Amino acid sequence: MTYYLGVDLHKRTQTWVLLNEKEDTPIFTKVYGVTPEEVSVALVNVTKYGDIVAAIEPVCGWQWQVDEMRKAGITVQVSNPRKTVAIAKSLQKTDINDATTLAVLVRTGLLYTSTEVTPETRKLRALVRERSFLIQLRASMQCRLESVITREGRHLLAGTTSSMKGTNLILASDYPEWKRAVLIRADMTTYINQIERILDPYTNTLLIKLLTTIPGVGRITALTWVAEISDFANFSSPEKLCAFAGLVPTERSSGGVQKLGHITKAGSTHLRYMAVEAAMHIREVEQTAHLYAFYDRIKNKRGAMCARVALARKLLTIAWHMVNKNEPYKQMV
Repeated sequence: MTYYLGVDLHKRTQTWVLLNEKEDTPIFTKVYGVTPEEVSVALVNVTKYGDIVAAIEPVCGWQWQVDEMRKAGITVQVSNPRKTVAIAKSLQKTDINDATTLAVLVRTGLLYTSTEVTPETRKLRALVRERSFLIQLRASMQCRLESVITREGRHLLAGTTSSMKGTNLILASDYPEWKRAVLIRADMTTYINQIERILDPYTNTLLIKLLTTIPGVGRITALTWVAEISDFANFSSPEKLCAFAGLVPTERSSGGVQKLGHITKAGSTHLRYMAVEAAMHIREVEQTAHLYAFYDRIKNKRGAMCARVALARKLLTIAWHMVNKNEPYKQMV
């Protein structure tokens, strides 16, 4: 007999509910902690029942726990939180009810699952996200430094803090707060450089070299796209890829009237950010004339922000076709 396990995972606790093939009454209900030791105890208690198919939501560091459950012989399906609406719309929302719902959905084959990535892609994703976090933190520290200097009436110096001359003037000054900010910024730059050295081997792949032929797409942008998308074959159309990036408009249409709103911002925030970043590098030059013309046409109608989003969506569409055809970018005449 096959048993079905629902795991409602939280930051400090998790609820496990086990069902058999026919009855909705749980034969096993238990609350555990989230440490490796308590997960090991939970696995010992549940695997004695036999073959188990489990459903778990991807929250609160779920990856390592899923790996441990699979090592114990459990078949694990990772649910898609946005599509598991049975839990979100429940009128009696408790941990036990949520775990029971997951078990019922996986038993009936109605569970919407998330696409899992390989351990190598997971590692790459962690690296590019860490770099992105440090870049934003360094920019914040730079703004903080200029704010502190301006507060002391040194407006001219504030504009040169990122240069070598400005940095030397700050280090030679009598303001310890300025010096601390410069040293922290230097430490962040060191960490960023270390991550980029780790990322260097990833840039030698054919996929990265293919993507960097797209105007506006550099090495880091291509790495981020690959890390977040994982496999372009997961998307049957460029529209689905753009939807994953959250770059498609929301829709409220009824009675033959179509109403489109702002973009959904669903899916990968990092993919969406880097797609828009690539769009912002498109300039009115010969190599990207047709892309800039597309941007300029929408800008005149809807404004610069809408034009950037539309161009970002176009760049992802181009990338999808290039990867599926295994062809580099071709400039339109």
